[in-house]
Amino acid sequence: MSRRHDAVFETQRLVVVPWRDAHAAAAYEAYSQPEFVRYLGNPSPHADLAHTRAWIARIVASERAGFWAVESRSTSDLVGAAQLQPLPGGDGEWEVGWHVFPAHQRNGYATEIGRAAVAHGFANDLNEIYAVVRPENTPSLAVARAVGMTSIGRTDRYYGITAELFVIRRGG
Repeated sequence: MSRRHDAVFETQRLVVVPWRDAHAAAAYEAYSQPEFVRYLGNPSPHADLAHTRAWIARIVASERAGFWAVESRSTSDLVGAAQLQPLPGGDGEWEVGWHVFPAHQRNGYATEIGRAAVAHGFANDLNEIYAVVRPENTPSLAVARAVGMTSIGRTDRYYGITAELFVIRRGG
């Protein structure tokens, strides 16, 4: 597997890259759908393409480490997003997350993104990684388990919601 020059990390089918303006149309198509964003940290749908372009510009300008676009290796289509970043309001805990756009769901991409993001975190000296999942988000609960994460119970510590908290630790 040859490595793309802008890849943060890769899998056999996916390439995780920094966001760029060329992703705006596909991102807007997903993030404008209330059903898609309802379980995200910010469940507000994007109002229009200009909103999505500005959102991407803010991500790029802030150099927000740990939130990337995910492209198909074979087609270069934007299929979703990957997250590996400190939890807001936490004490240094790191969170993994996956967004798979509706047009690309049911292909195993979420589990692939989650496993690769966790491996990336462990390769960069993290010892434990968390996932914060709304209890009604059945697909993401299943993905967290498929990634190898263990539920450690409910919490209301993050994002102002009650969530199921998962953890995975290096080496076990």
